[in-house]
Amino acid sequence: MAMTTTGLTVGSKAVGGPGLAEIKPHNDAAIRKGLYQLQRYVQQSAAARGTSTGKRPAWMAGSEPDRTSVWLVTYRPWSAKGPPTHVRVFAHELKRDELLKKGPLPSLERLLVSRRELDKVELPKTMPFPHPGKPDLFGLAVEPLVRQRFAGTFHRPQQRPQRLRRKGPDVLWRELGDLFRELADETGDRYWREVANELSHGV
Repeated sequence: MAMTTTGLTVGSKAVGGPGLAEIKPHNDAAIRKGLYQLQRYVQQSAAARGTSTGKRPAWMAGSEPDRTSVWLVTYRPWSAKGPPTHVRVFAHELKRDELLKKGPLPSLERLLVSRRELDKVELPKTMPFPHPGKPDLFGLAVEPLVRQRFAGTFHRPQQRPQRLRRKGPDVLWRELGDLFRELADETGDRYWREVANELSHGV
């Protein structure tokens, strides 16, 4: 079933197959860093699928699927007036084949399949580190909210939410049913549990 965000209709087909995403602030330096991280993750994933030997990164536990869906998700503080009350969220779908190539990456524009602005995320009134003047602390506070917005909008919740100091992509996913079940466990939301049960029974 399609879902509508701000001026945009998206559905489960918007994110096809297993994939990964990286979350970064919406500025040139962070975007560039995120692209190179995604390049490394995509190349590691492809290499892991091509060989059964060698040590794999921890985020590749088990059989590594063919991660065809690759996203850079960025956020920018927003307020009508005064300190930020929301963050704007942008989802950039990237050309996986270009990320598989070695060497310097082209610009974000040349890597894009699509770019979408999702619904703004409202910041909690009591959020710690609310000021973007301290970007590392601000990012630590808002990234879980941005991850949830991306996951919910595109019906692809994360398989393994990344914790502080854990290496690997910010968002990973494999099969739909298990992913919605994991989101239900994480949020306590019965809606996601119902979706998981429907998928597991082929409804």
